[in-house]
Amino acid sequence: MGILARIFGTDEIIGKAADGVIAGADAMILTDEERVRYHLDFLRAYEPFKLAQRLLAMTVGVPYVAIWVISALLYTGSILVDPCPPDKQCKSRQIETASKELAVMNNDTLGLPFAIILGFYFAGGAVEGIVEKRARLKQGT
Repeated sequence: MGILARIFGTDEIIGKAADGVIAGADAMILTDEERVRYHLDFLRAYEPFKLAQRLLAMTVGVPYVAIWVISALLYTGSILVDPCPPDKQCKSRQIETASKELAVMNNDTLGLPFAIILGFYFAGGAVEGIVEKRARLKQGT
């Protein structure tokens, strides 16, 4: 092997370099099948995160909704209890006040976390749908 072969390489080295360039160019261009396969791989990798999202949504969502149901039942129950004159304190007014305070406390403590969690839970799919629709529109134009 002479000095020129060392500088410029042999046929075997040039062939390997050309194969590497071709393989690199092939990897840069994705076919539809490769896109689908990558998307399915992504969805499989994303499954644990979706499970954590559901668990988080249930952890905050169930108590938030349950307290609203209890508040509504208390308010409805206050209507069914005997009414009293406006200037007196009675059971129906106490139950009504308690239901309103419970609703306010529920919103103050769990309202914002519940809204944020639902926003993250549903916004991901909505944003993905909008992006895909815009991409399809651009391809069609």
